[in-house]
This record gives sequence, structure tokens and C-alpha cells, in this order.
Amino acid sequence: MRSQVLALTVGMLAVCMGIPGDGYADLWKCKQADGNVLFSDRGGVGCREVGPLPELQSAPTSAARGPVEPVKKQEEAVPAPVLKVAQQLSSRPFEPSSRTVPNLYVTRMSSSLAAKGWSRPNQGDIALVQVDLAHWAAGNGPYLGTDHHFKNVPRQTFAVAVLAAAKAVNYNPRFVQAQLTMPVGSILHAGEQIDGPSAGAAWAVAVAAALLGDPVRTDVCISGTIDMNLVVGPVGGLEHKIEGCHLMQNIHEMLLPAGQNTFAITDKGMARLIKVTEVGTLSEAYEIMTGRPLRPAL
Repeated sequence: MRSQVLALTVGMLAVCMGIPGDGYADLWKCKQADGNVLFSDRGGVGCREVGPLPELQSAPTSAARGPVEPVKKQEEAVPAPVLKVAQQLSSRPFEPSSRTVPNLYVTRMSSSLAAKGWSRPNQGDIALVQVDLAHWAAGNGPYLGTDHHFKNVPRQTFAVAVLAAAKAVNYNPRFVQAQLTMPVGSILHAGEQIDGPSAGAAWAVAVAAALLGDPVRTDVCISGTIDMNLVVGPVGGLEHKIEGCHLMQNIHEMLLPAGQNTFAITDKGMARLIKVTEVGTLSEAYEIMTGRPLRPAL
């Protein structure tokens, strides 16, 4: 398995932190008659389509073969420039741990098949992804990696998720090694590649839970971006993604960004016994997904 190793630089951090909150594909921003703004998966009067996320610059990456495992030798780390952090941040060592969260995405029919009259009623899909966290004793991280299932934008989204989670729990990110993988449990996911930033909130919850030692509920799914202000931001395709949640029989609640719930989503949820809950911040999402409050790491 190939893993894409990312050495975060200050320049990349600045770019990642600057990801616009409404730059996601298949999303409409609609101004209502009362002046309020509603994000929707469909257009209409007063709506404009939000453009795709622009390609971001990243640091050079190097590929490593073999299964993703915690790096044992500090000299294997890709050097990173000095990153100034506050002295009060925790850098305590912690045992390596893993958290698994559902990753929701939308699979669309190719234009060639659509032209032949094929259709796909349910475009929502789901896969379990694993976040592995270990203490990076060299203190020159964060040292991040993903496997081949994740394209450029989700790799950068993972970087933001790690930094946001570390900020939320008051932990020094320079002492974090984090790896994101999709353990393939089905041949259906063998060739899948994840794109877009919409799993950022899920990954941030997983990282924070690993740092705090909290378990993550297995009966909750979430779709939403995350930024360095710890805000869960809007995404597209939610009416399909709730169908993705339904593919896993143990899931009974779906979290989505505040202001994005619609009658169609709620109706689908009720028909499938899935509770739909809006969350606006990482703290709100974390408390629901773990049953514990988001708090500083000791």
C-alpha cells in the first residue's frame, strides 16, 4: 500500500487555514426573502452555485511502500521548519491509538453511462476510515500520512483536521504523528478514491478523541467541513449522504452542518429511523459522537 507522507510547512498551514467556508462543489447558496442565507443541494430563485474548491499548494510529498505503521525511527521524519507555539500547550507522550469513523461521499454515474440511459437512484455511499495517532517525540511535526484512497484535497483537509483537533484540546501539534487509511473490508471499496473536504469534521473528532482517550460512537455518521475556528461548515449532497448512512444498519443518527437540514433530509431520516441533528462547532459534534465534552488534554 502506498502512503502519501506530508511534511507540513508554515506556508501550507497558511493556505489550509485560508480555505473558504463556502467553496464546495454541488452546493447552492440561496438568499431568502427575509434576507437569511440558506445552503442547499438544489438551486432555485435567489440561488447561486458555489464553485469547486480551488487547488491548494502543498509541500512536496514522498511515497513510502508497505502498510501504514507508526514511524519508529525519528530520523525517518521529513524535516519541518520551526513552528512557534504557545508554551502552555501540552506535549505529553501518549500511547498509540486508533479511531474509526464513517466517511460519507457521493458517487455519481459517469457521463458516458448517463448518456446511455443508465441511472443511479441512490448516489450516497459510506466507507469506514481509520485514524491512527502516535506521539512524535522529535517535536518537529506534525507528521502526517494518508493511503492511496485519498486525493489531494482530502489530504490537505486531514492536515487542517489534525491542527484543528490539536487546537481544540490544547495539544502541541508538533508532537503528533497521524495517519489516515481506508481499511478495505469490501471489494466494492477496493478502488475507491475519496475527494473533497466534507469529512473534515469527522476526522477532527477522531483525532481529538484519540488525544483525549475517548471512544467514538459507532451509531453516528457526520458530514461537514472543519476550519481553524473549529466551525463545522457546509457541504453538498446531504440528501444522498443520508442514504449512505442508511447503508450501515447500526447507524441511527446523522450530524450535518447547522442551517443545512431540509424537509427532504428529515423525511428520509424518519423513514429510515435516522435522527438528523445539526451541529455548528467541533465541540457540539464531539460531545454527540463521543458522549464526552471536548476539553483540554492533560
